[in-house]
Amino acid sequence: MFRIGEFSKLVRVSPRMLRHYEKCGLLYPAEIDKFTGYRQYSAGQIPLLGNIVSLRDVGFSIDEIKDTLPRFDDYAYMDRVLRIKLAEAKEALSTEQEKLNRLMQMSGTVRKERKIMVFDVELRKLPSVKVLSLRGIIPRYRDEGMLWEKLGTYAAKKQIAATGGGYSTYFDEEYKEIDPDVEIAIPVDELGESDGEFVYKEYPEIPQAATARFSGPFDGGYDAACEKLAKWMEAHGYAFAGPLRGHVTVPPSEDSNPEDWMTELQAPVVKK
Repeated sequence: MFRIGEFSKLVRVSPRMLRHYEKCGLLYPAEIDKFTGYRQYSAGQIPLLGNIVSLRDVGFSIDEIKDTLPRFDDYAYMDRVLRIKLAEAKEALSTEQEKLNRLMQMSGTVRKERKIMVFDVELRKLPSVKVLSLRGIIPRYRDEGMLWEKLGTYAAKKQIAATGGGYSTYFDEEYKEIDPDVEIAIPVDELGESDGEFVYKEYPEIPQAATARFSGPFDGGYDAACEKLAKWMEAHGYAFAGPLRGHVTVPPSEDSNPEDWMTELQAPVVKK
């Protein structure tokens, strides 16, 4: 048997953490001297502690460790649990990468290489347009490319030619952290026959729309254009009369230089 300090040297876990694991019900001392209160640990406890540390090091919480330990030797169970944690780690990594990108922009490392120009807001009528559309629930707004890739593959397979830049319509009444409802569409000359989730439709005329164009990369440009749009609507007494949509008039497929991309935000509005 080993005192807590001796045991901590053998397992390379601090006495503080050993006491914490005891408090959480993960690892109790093999014995506690009833007179001195000294904690005694045995060599037979080392594998259990190793499992605790392994789970902790890959991001398991105390509660998750407590649930997992009794089935640590169940291969099928552990495989399922670890796959879930792997997916969570990938999502966290993606989120952290996005934070890093934004920090770089704020510091000027990226921003100085980008030229984003937002033009004045215009109030105008938008004509109706025939489109081939694809609507879906996506994990995050930044995953809109999933829909574009799917629609692009279908259009290429069916040899459908777009007659202008694409549209993105955001149907949720509020910003959603996860699972936003987004529809993308490409203009077409004539309406064809819909095919499952690929739907031909005609976007109706919009009598009044506040529009704000911006040139440059989507990341950052949308934020700047939305801010200008919001200030204009507030100053002129307009409210939303339909979902916000974006119309990319010069898309990446036509020009590989992000500085040359052109996007227009279109907000159907009504006078308050």
